[in-house]
Amino acid sequence: MILKTITFNMCHGEGNDGIIDVERQAKYIKKFKPDILFLQEIDMYTQRVYCENQIYTFSKNVELPYRTMGINIKYKNGYYGDGILSRFPIEYSTNYLMPLLNPKNEQRGILCNKISFGTTKLNLFSVHLPTNYAERKLAIEELISILEKIDESEIIIVGGDFNVGIEKIGNHKYSFSKAETYEEYDMLGKLLNRIDNNEDTWFADNGSGCIDTIFYSKNIKLLNSKTILTKYSDHCAVYAEFEV
Repeated sequence: MILKTITFNMCHGEGNDGIIDVERQAKYIKKFKPDILFLQEIDMYTQRVYCENQIYTFSKNVELPYRTMGINIKYKNGYYGDGILSRFPIEYSTNYLMPLLNPKNEQRGILCNKISFGTTKLNLFSVHLPTNYAERKLAIEELISILEKIDESEIIIVGGDFNVGIEKIGNHKYSFSKAETYEEYDMLGKLLNRIDNNEDTWFADNGSGCIDTIFYSKNIKLLNSKTILTKYSDHCAVYAEFEV
């Protein structure tokens, strides 16, 4: 079967025009007909998104009926984290919290879902790695320890905002260092393949870079991948189509 996947840091629904509108994000992504959607930076019931359940709104408008959210922090009277939307029923879901070196840093998570197609087992991970290199490396080590426990006959797809080359330099300010390769990718690349996307996927006043991508297990075939340009977030979405 053909499986269409997208990863998208939705920036709590906020577009480049400053308008928060999850519905327009979802209707735009719907054009690409994804079967699986990895989301990062989702708000649920927070004041800044007017108490909206954003993963429900996204699920409804992109027409992917099955959804899970990994809550990483409480934020402004609500919750904040990552999500996975699916065209297929989700059998199992859990959220692993990433290690922190400084308790003042933002807590991040590794959201894991499992789906079955007959005897085919599909393991899905939505990740949003830290903006600190040392914590990012620990997060990759944690992810690898989880992946190594999965039977080699099962399929793995990891989508997310990996924040490679990023360092936080102030409140909502970041620097980006472009490199030919990144240690985080090299570590994960020992277990999984990565799609070959190189276009910038993150844009800010003080930097931009290619930090969003998709990894996949070696027992499936990549058919197509591309960067999806959008003004409805400070990130582009990334598309990958597989034969499974």
